[in-house]
Amino acid sequence: MMFDRRPKSSFVLPPIPPAAFAVAAAVLAVAAGLWVLSRPSGAAARLDALERQAASIRTAAAAPGDLTVFPAGSVCTNRIDDGFRQQLSNAVTGSGLKVDALDIRPEGRVEGKRPLMAYTVTLKGSGTYEQALGGLEVLDRFRPRLFLDNLSLRNRIDSVTLDLEGRLYCRWTQQS
Repeated sequence: MMFDRRPKSSFVLPPIPPAAFAVAAAVLAVAAGLWVLSRPSGAAARLDALERQAASIRTAAAAPGDLTVFPAGSVCTNRIDDGFRQQLSNAVTGSGLKVDALDIRPEGRVEGKRPLMAYTVTLKGSGTYEQALGGLEVLDRFRPRLFLDNLSLRNRIDSVTLDLEGRLYCRWTQQS
């Protein structure tokens, strides 16, 4: 006597139509294409350059007012006024970024070997991602150098908003 060891009911998958494989491949291709398009051109190179500069800027910002530590052009020689504020606004706007708010206010004297006057800078802007990066590049080249404390870049559906806070340093004189 022979025993049949197969279960009485066995489940068999129906054949998968070839069109299902084509649809899955098309979905994967579209997803890969969207991922490539979402990456801005040159972002990795820009990030590397900013990270290299960050080390020297951190050293200068941590210095106790010694002007010899600051890179050339990093410290202004006169007082920050409305004309300077307008120059900074025009420079950032030139990158295409819309300046929504710009405030520069004195923070106080920085004691050290050579006293400095610190100014707090708050900037809010909006535009495309590329315009925001362009605005940051303009700020990087602007002199005197802006030492960033906080930077926020928030993505919206069709634009980004940029919020930053930092400090400018000027040589302190009795007139400051």
